[in-house]
Amino acid sequence: MKRLFNCILALTLGLGISSCSKDENLDVDLTKYNYDTFEKLPIDDYINTNLTVPYNIEVVYRFDRSQTDINKNISPPKIEQVQPAVDMVINGFLKVFEKVAGPTFIKTYTPKQFVLFGSHAYNSNGSVTLGTADGGRRVVLYDINNVNPNSPTDIKRRLRTIHHEFTHIVNQIVAIPPSFREVTTDHVADWTAAANTDAEALRLGFISQYSRSSFGEDFAETVAHLLIEGQAYYNQRIAASSEDGAKKLRAKQTIVEDYYKQFFNIDFKELQYEIYLMLNQTYGDQSQAFLTNLKNNRVASINFNLDSGTEYTLYGKSAAFDAVWKEVKAKLPTISNNAGRQAVSFNLVFLNENKVQLQAAYKNVAGSNFAAWYDFTITYNPDGTIKLKYIDEGLTDTGYGNGRVVIEGWRALITYLETNTFRPDWVSPTIVGYNNSMKFAGFYVAGDETNYLYGPVTLK
Repeated sequence: MKRLFNCILALTLGLGISSCSKDENLDVDLTKYNYDTFEKLPIDDYINTNLTVPYNIEVVYRFDRSQTDINKNISPPKIEQVQPAVDMVINGFLKVFEKVAGPTFIKTYTPKQFVLFGSHAYNSNGSVTLGTADGGRRVVLYDINNVNPNSPTDIKRRLRTIHHEFTHIVNQIVAIPPSFREVTTDHVADWTAAANTDAEALRLGFISQYSRSSFGEDFAETVAHLLIEGQAYYNQRIAASSEDGAKKLRAKQTIVEDYYKQFFNIDFKELQYEIYLMLNQTYGDQSQAFLTNLKNNRVASINFNLDSGTEYTLYGKSAAFDAVWKEVKAKLPTISNNAGRQAVSFNLVFLNENKVQLQAAYKNVAGSNFAAWYDFTITYNPDGTIKLKYIDEGLTDTGYGNGRVVIEGWRALITYLETNTFRPDWVSPTIVGYNNSMKFAGFYVAGDETNYLYGPVTLK
């Protein structure tokens, strides 16, 4: 029996039920799409050159009612919309898998037919279908008439559907591990029910409302969100979940990563990063950039333990910044009032998107631990760089009081932060490894990539 998987719009938008209008004009001159009389178009050569020859994949865009639910009124895509849809499949799906998993994987497992329809496929519960995977060899994509390659948000929701559907195909080849079924069992017969809010699904350990419909949809949703929304997004969802839900979300990610490695020899973290680069470089998506996380107040802190942090032994450090840190360590013990203090480490704690607090840790001569606080405003420049400016608002918390006492000991660091223009960014996984992708971030001095400070990140 043919196995059909439905992906609902809510899974791509994270909403309960879509309120899309059903007033789309479905009147189409179908004589232009007749298989017996159609005229070959430039798009046919494009598909043949870029999909059929290199990947043995057929694209069906001329109207064929047998390729979808015959009970629904669905229109063919506009001809000018076919190439953006094809490019999306090539760039956002085939090429990234080919780069990470190799050409054999692509030739063996990817669907051999993509069917394109112009309009949505509406469902009786008010939602709409964006895609289906049929029999392991065909993917049907709807709403092609509205593909917008200039909108990263639009491209991402569609790619999330494609990767969701492809996960279903992969699961027909190798079944979902039984351990995944056991992580969460709170599935619901009607995932669109009012009680299944996004917050409730997340609390229970589901990445989306649609995930609760079945363990199979949950697995596909977990994969699609990890790949398209990215690790930083997934971590934020974990942080917003309950303690039990967060534990379950982490467990699901581990199972997904092990599944792809064990059965397909795919480094899932590498696949994540390549999709991040593709979305950023091809479609201009900035949603996962570290700078975007800063601007949206999603970053809690960056920690810098330059003397004992294992990351600096493993991945190295900037000689230019190391000189600043050595100056701090040399200066702090010489301050006359209670001399002999020792610098330990420091954190940058982001109070909000416009203010960051330098929390400097040190010991006194007796070995007791203290903290000195220094606040900086953040200015975002049009070119993607930032400027920090030290401010003393006269606050009387102990940390601020300590800061005033030992400020000359930390002066070199304060001056470094205040006088340089920085480019905030994730540390590349080519340095820290794909397993640490988006776990380390730093500030790079604009115009001098050898001058930087970095550390492990905690997101809000």
